[in-house]
Amino acid sequence: MKKRVYSKELKEQAVRLSYQRDNIKELADELGIAVQRIYKWRRASKTTESPKPEKPIPEDTIEVKRLRKALKEKELELEILKKAEHIFSKSDGKSTGL
Repeated sequence: MKKRVYSKELKEQAVRLSYQRDNIKELADELGIAVQRIYKWRRASKTTESPKPEKPIPEDTIEVKRLRKALKEKELELEILKKAEHIFSKSDGKSTGL
């Protein structure tokens, strides 16, 4: 009997599908692979990397991060201006009233 060689892509896809489906035996039958082989591939994939479901990043989160960064920059600018006002008011004795 000839030994079957499976591509890396097929193995990865079979492992990914096995985590998404409830019945691994049905998946194995569809792919024409022994159930034990899928479990073996799952164990092998766990040692290399753990399967993590892909979660899309909500746009709100991205927007919040952008706004926080902009706020931090503006606060820094304001702090610099306040220090500059303090320095200039000391040097000539006049205040700009900011």
